[in-house]
Amino acid sequence: MLQNFLMNESLIILFILILLRVSSFLVSSSIFSSIQVPVHVKILFSVCVSLLLFESQKKYSFQGDGTLIFLVFKEVLIGLSLGMLTRFFFHAIAMGSELTSMSLGLNAASVFNPASGINSNLIEQFQGVLAVLVFFSIQGHHLLIAGISQSFDIIPLDLVHFKLGGVKDFIFWTKNLFEIAIKISAPVLCSIFLVNLSMGVLGRAVPQINVFVTSFQVTVVVGFLVLFVSMPLFLNEMLQVLDLTQTEFTKFMRSL
Repeated sequence: MLQNFLMNESLIILFILILLRVSSFLVSSSIFSSIQVPVHVKILFSVCVSLLLFESQKKYSFQGDGTLIFLVFKEVLIGLSLGMLTRFFFHAIAMGSELTSMSLGLNAASVFNPASGINSNLIEQFQGVLAVLVFFSIQGHHLLIAGISQSFDIIPLDLVHFKLGGVKDFIFWTKNLFEIAIKISAPVLCSIFLVNLSMGVLGRAVPQINVFVTSFQVTVVVGFLVLFVSMPLFLNEMLQVLDLTQTEFTKFMRSL
């Protein structure tokens, strides 16, 4: 009787640890963390994924001792960290869109974004929708589920120590966000710089032309033209960022 009770207790603790990592991952990950996804759907999905992973993790046995609090904290931290890594792709797109919008002078024209729950500019919403479509077109949601499943093989549930190398890689990966954002917005930024330079030279050469009045229209027209002409480059950059995110995701797990 006591042995059955201990086995049941161990299985309950095992399922709770799995659920903590999965739910923390989904709460902080891309797509699933959107406010458009109802809370009860997130809870149900977390429980379903945890039940699917539960059978493959029965090799572990846990008792309600002093290490349980550390294991709970560890699973929540791992889930949140892995989930944040999956959101870097969309953060890079949003930062690049902000730079593009600022260069076009449209940063003040913001509307409510139902996906994030905050106000954002139109270019960010447009490129954000493209990013979501690309994400689903390459089965990115399947990659998320496969990633959290793979994490249990790379980072065991009974792990009781961390390596600081993973935190260092996480910091360097956040630094790369700025480089990716500049690459995404580079075509528009360069074209706007050349337009402003040309308008400055034209204003010096022909003082009768009111450069301050005409420059805004020219900037917007040229900026949107370059934006749509460079759309294939933007889509190609998104695919590269997704591949880089997947690589860094696995690298981060192995460094813990």
